[in-house]
Amino acid sequence: MILLNHAARHLPPSHGDPCAALAHRGPDASGHRDLGGGNWHAALHFRRLAVVDLDPRSDQPFGSPKRGVLVYNGEIYNTAHLREVLRKRHVRFTTEGDTEVLYELLLQPDAPRLLDQVDGMFAFALVLPDGEVRYGRDRLGVKPLYAASDAAGRVVALASEIEPLRAAGLTGGADPVAVAQGAMFLWTPPPRTGWQHVHAVPAGTVLSRRAPSYDVASPWWRAGAAMPAEDIGAAVRASVARQVRADVPVGLLLSGGLDSTWLGVEMAREGFAGPAFAARPRTTATTSEPFEDDAPYAARVARQLGMPLTWVDLDIDVLHRIPELVTTMELPFGDPAAVTLMQLSHAACGKATVLLSGLGVEELFLGYERYQAVLLLQRLPAWARPALGATTVVPGPRRYRGRADKFGRLLQLGPRDWSWATQAYYSGREWAALSPLVGLEAVTEQHREVAGGVLDAGGTPLSALVECDRRLFLPGLNLLYGDRASMRASVELRVPFLGEPVVAAALGAVAEEQLRLGDGKARFRAAAVASGVPQFVAKRSKTGFGAPVRSLLREHGARLWAEVRRSPVFDDVFDRRTADHVVAEHVRGRRDRGLAVFGLFCAAVWWERNAAGDPGRSADLLSGYEAAVVG
Repeated sequence: MILLNHAARHLPPSHGDPCAALAHRGPDASGHRDLGGGNWHAALHFRRLAVVDLDPRSDQPFGSPKRGVLVYNGEIYNTAHLREVLRKRHVRFTTEGDTEVLYELLLQPDAPRLLDQVDGMFAFALVLPDGEVRYGRDRLGVKPLYAASDAAGRVVALASEIEPLRAAGLTGGADPVAVAQGAMFLWTPPPRTGWQHVHAVPAGTVLSRRAPSYDVASPWWRAGAAMPAEDIGAAVRASVARQVRADVPVGLLLSGGLDSTWLGVEMAREGFAGPAFAARPRTTATTSEPFEDDAPYAARVARQLGMPLTWVDLDIDVLHRIPELVTTMELPFGDPAAVTLMQLSHAACGKATVLLSGLGVEELFLGYERYQAVLLLQRLPAWARPALGATTVVPGPRRYRGRADKFGRLLQLGPRDWSWATQAYYSGREWAALSPLVGLEAVTEQHREVAGGVLDAGGTPLSALVECDRRLFLPGLNLLYGDRASMRASVELRVPFLGEPVVAAALGAVAEEQLRLGDGKARFRAAAVASGVPQFVAKRSKTGFGAPVRSLLREHGARLWAEVRRSPVFDDVFDRRTADHVVAEHVRGRRDRGLAVFGLFCAAVWWERNAAGDPGRSADLLSGYEAAVVG
């Protein structure tokens, strides 16, 4: 965390260690340094999770006031290559870690060009001797970074999480638009965070601000185009070989799906022998859940790869974990998949400090069903879409009704709306009734901006959706909960499928070449099979990484909702009667609204904790209700 100028000078005594709130991100070491000149002051605070080069010489803040001081979160995977590049420039190293490599790279005259050679996940801030601050994130935003600004627009602090900014009184009031987005999408599209004075630093960007005002952000680096690469298999092998290395125990999250199985295959080639962690429910979910059980596949894959498997018995009654979810995610958020990763990460702590995960494949190689839907939509003549939407017949099986309903709504919309509508849990008409104070334009602003830019430049609707997913959905949902859930347990989550070699292989093809109708991520699947992924895995249907919220809410939703609906969020942001209707639809079995209802529960807890000054009512209710047994 970095505090600038008046924030650094006037931090209340009770906040003498602003990083205390981030102890879980770095239990191994902490550091602090004050820097200043005639008209500027910066206070740097750091917590370390030691993963590479455990020597204290790699502790942070790193550097000297005469050259610059760095705080950095993440891992650089191609350190050996970068170290040789710098040694040829007569740079001498005093450590074996990646922190010093990044530090020396950033001080080179052509540092922006060198950053294009970095393969890693990073968020950093560098304070130079004249007080200039350069800060930024990796290409896809694997690691988080938040900036707090004052009323005049001056950046006053940077941090990896929001809680220390909030504890220091730097966040401002709650942002109702972000809370509304959390209900609409179950996540918050960046740069919004839930607080009016805090925004997410853009992924793939380094910005510069100069002392003493720190008011104007100048672009210093933007991630360049990835070098095209055709061989997905070779790219995955290279990325896994880099990311499996650490000076602490490494583990694998194994679901038995295509992505995690391919990780296991490549890790086995690198000599990895475990541990691997797999989740299984303590009880069996009812048939109203649309997901296949992963556990038998994970067990079969582990046997075939000869890996010892550690089972994590999940507490599938996630309703009473909503307060923990809200605290851990910080931003308005309502995806129950995060609860599963929270439990896996806590179970791994002490056995593995690093976990490798298959996150990111769906966005890079187009695995979600919404890509298939938009590919089909863009092939239909524009004049035919509204007519088809008006006559759409919903098929019988309940598990397909939601998909058919959503596709029918998409047929009524234009290409500029498909990117947000494929991810929304409410139609435009429903939203107008649910949130009369926060309109649809505000909630979908980021999606419209990104998609509109692609379409205006001549891109296809599918490529517009892909760009939205890579710039908004991936960092705003999957990478957010990947970072928060793992780091809350003091575990580093690595995502080899988002390494630079794999990104280059994905971006080397246009969106339409990545999939076929009926076969999402077709190129990726073919490469996985060619690399040794067994057919019984490759032919599996995609399943969710979630929890039985539908079943739980049908059984317990009415009782819990009677109290949750009293939350002031249904006075300040949402219409209470419309929310009643949404809950009733699900509880009475008229329509599957389970995830939408879960999102409303999360919004109620978030608003009470962060806006209403009443942190206990809904949280206490949900934390203390008697756990359900689903079966």
